[in-house]
Amino acid sequence: MDQFVAMRAFVRVAQAKSFIEAAKLEGLAQGTISKRVAALEKHLGVQLLRRNQREVSLTTLGENYYENCLRILDDLNAAETQIRTDAQTPAGLVRLSMSPVLSRLVIAPLIAEFVQEYPRIEVLSFLTEQHVDIVGEGVDLAIRARHLDDSTLIASRISSNPLSLAAAPSYLEKAGKLDTPTDLSAHRCVAFSRMRSAQTWHFSKGEEVEEVTITASLLADQGDTLVEYAAAGAGVVMMPEWIMSDHLKSGRLIKLLPDWSPPSIPLHIVYAASTAVPLRIRLLTDFLRRTIRSRNLLPR
Repeated sequence: MDQFVAMRAFVRVAQAKSFIEAAKLEGLAQGTISKRVAALEKHLGVQLLRRNQREVSLTTLGENYYENCLRILDDLNAAETQIRTDAQTPAGLVRLSMSPVLSRLVIAPLIAEFVQEYPRIEVLSFLTEQHVDIVGEGVDLAIRARHLDDSTLIASRISSNPLSLAAAPSYLEKAGKLDTPTDLSAHRCVAFSRMRSAQTWHFSKGEEVEEVTITASLLADQGDTLVEYAAAGAGVVMMPEWIMSDHLKSGRLIKLLPDWSPPSIPLHIVYAASTAVPLRIRLLTDFLRRTIRSRNLLPR
């Protein structure tokens, strides 16, 4: 027996003073209403209603129970109304994980716009280059630059995120030629610390493919630090071009091997798969994807 359903049937009969009228009001068969009230009385072990041919009336115990049922059902209806309102009202906290450089160059200004449009939504940013366990660490959204194969996550691509090679003019003057990927083996490089000092960099030109093992002379766990190392003349860096854009425009960095393409590492907005994704998360995801594309903030 669903007790709330049975309570509603009982209240409707008490108000209508008739099983027939209660059934009409509920749009149900009279037998269904009768069975629900009978099941409730059996569950409670008391008689709630006096039944005769002319009308139905409440017993003394039934009167007390009726008042309690009204209060309980009113509270239940209020709770259901509130949760439906909350589900349809953009409000609450969104926990967002992304890299520091992505936040600084692209996302932070967009978040500021978003919360102006939706002032009841709060955004808490976790800035890290590390892989985040979305479910385990209680993160609502993550923006990741990597290929995804986790079926428990939903991913929406926001950029193809192609990589480029670059180095400072001061470094290139001292280090010698860099005409092909194989020349990298004789050059100093800077790279992410999570990949260790010995790394394999991949390149393609049409059907031609090259793999080069490089040894990083400087390591860091943040992309913008690696770009600054390279701009200061520490070596060659492989990084998404949008991260190096200012230095490339100013001439502090020079793009290398333009005919050779390192692999792209797609940039995704990721969240946990669920049958009911909260409205605030859907709104932020859609806003970021739409705004990044419409303003060409990242390469498609």
